[in-house]
Amino acid sequence: MDWGIIQGQDAAVESLRRDISSDRVGGAYIFYGPEGVGKATAAGLFAQALECESKSETETPPCGVCPACGKVERGVHPDVITVRPEKDKSTGQDRKTIGVGPIREQVLERAHQRPQEGRRLVFILDNAQTVTIQAFNSLLKTLEEPSPDTVLIIVTPNLHALPPTVISRCRRLRFRSLNRAEQRGILSANLPDGEGKEEVDLDRLISLSLGRLGQAFDADSGALAEQRESALAFLEEVSAPVGKADEAVLLSMAAGVAGGGGSTRKDVLGFLEMILGLLRDILVLEVAPDVLEPWNADVEKALRAIGGRWGVSGLIQALDRVRNATRDVGEINTNPSLTLESLVISLRGTVGAGG
Repeated sequence: MDWGIIQGQDAAVESLRRDISSDRVGGAYIFYGPEGVGKATAAGLFAQALECESKSETETPPCGVCPACGKVERGVHPDVITVRPEKDKSTGQDRKTIGVGPIREQVLERAHQRPQEGRRLVFILDNAQTVTIQAFNSLLKTLEEPSPDTVLIIVTPNLHALPPTVISRCRRLRFRSLNRAEQRGILSANLPDGEGKEEVDLDRLISLSLGRLGQAFDADSGALAEQRESALAFLEEVSAPVGKADEAVLLSMAAGVAGGGGSTRKDVLGFLEMILGLLRDILVLEVAPDVLEPWNADVEKALRAIGGRWGVSGLIQALDRVRNATRDVGEINTNPSLTLESLVISLRGTVGAGG
């Protein structure tokens, strides 16, 4: 694996390669930008480059073939630590947030030690929006006085979800959104060869994955299509004019998503994320159709009809309420069924709000 796998992020990649070649690597970085555009891949490559044992004077590491590069890629290098959440003792599952405990045990206790076998200690803090304020506060002294042998890479889709005190102590690299043509080219070049590859409808795959390349590569397009159909039907019903929506049908839909067919919390989160993507597209079509491109352009007619009934002010409110529900299910660990039922009632109050 080399830097060529990260496409469409030339500015970010060039900045990292320049830091490596000039030996001016910072103590802490924030990689931020939309989901699925290469942030986590870049963090892994940067870690490889920092540990790479190649002596080449003509090529910027990582070489991808030395023992150190191989260990980093396999996730077994002792000096590259991806911070993991604690296990919930009652369920045995990973907690939804990263608290002080994992930061102390996995980062702070090692941050000022020497590397065991590599050139540097590299800590990767992925999905950093799930790190608690208290956990970030515990990192401040280490960020303020970093060891010369230590690099912390913070990866997040939302820069402003991080405390300003953390942001100000890190080098920031923005990973930009990729347009449909760029995503089509990347998928075409990198989807694994095999039976049926030539038959993949790339535009449909991009739409169903809401422009998130990371999801598109691993997507079950059939399952995503069913999820979108369900989310679209939900939005069509919830956006019905006052007095014409059938709340019983909506609550039944919510119950079906939360508990039907062996649904898991992950399924509910996928449903909510699909709703967010559709609402985003509806808002784009309502206020900026000539500036931004809807991901779900193949169902534009249905989206425009929903937007016409909802209204711009109501759509903005609806987006906030679905984001809150997504956070509640994914991070706070609320009951998915009750959260969806509450969301139904909440969304009905946004239809037509503000005219």
